[in-house]
Amino acid sequence: MRAPPAIDLYAVLGVTRSATGAEIRRAYRQLALKHHPDRAGAASAETFARIAEAYRMLSEPTARTAYDAHLFERESVGAARSGGAPADGSAWSVSAVGWNASFRRPIPNLLARFAGTLEELTSSGAARIASDGVLELQLTAAEIRRGGSALVAISMSILCPTCGGVASPRGVWCRRCEHAGRVTDTVPVQVTIPPAARDGIFLSTTVHVAGATPPRTRLRIAG
Repeated sequence: MRAPPAIDLYAVLGVTRSATGAEIRRAYRQLALKHHPDRAGAASAETFARIAEAYRMLSEPTARTAYDAHLFERESVGAARSGGAPADGSAWSVSAVGWNASFRRPIPNLLARFAGTLEELTSSGAARIASDGVLELQLTAAEIRRGGSALVAISMSILCPTCGGVASPRGVWCRRCEHAGRVTDTVPVQVTIPPAARDGIFLSTTVHVAGATPPRTRLRIAG
């Protein structure tokens, strides 16, 4: 079975490969307003799906990096090798709308006791929300000496994955967010804990979901 022809996701959105995140969002919003089936009719569903997939990939930094690597591979060594797996351990495949990626990158130095939902970590005493609204991770002295990463799943507001945030009461209707443009979902937040960190410092957090705001996170020594 032959794979569908390769599609340049940057061309789908009509942006250059050096486009900023803001330029990609702006291009997507303009195209979504024009081609959304609620406005353009059912015949535009395939076109809108391709636009939405391109935005999903290019708006996520990790996915965009993998896609850029794929483009480089495809253009430098030819189509015969474009289906190979990238050297960084991620995996790619061609989907019905052009490009899809799945990632199998392990979280470096993951502390198993700090991997789970916020509710689970709160119940076990590993984390809590302090009175000032900051997420606190309660590490032992031994864990702090070693350092590592935590992966906390937290419910938060994000851009609607279906419409990309373009839905509005007087514009595009979205069945998922009901024209709000945002939804509440459980989002994995990676927290980096440097070795030998001091009690009370704020930690670096990473969220790879469009529109999600990483929570302020503080380290505490459990005593």
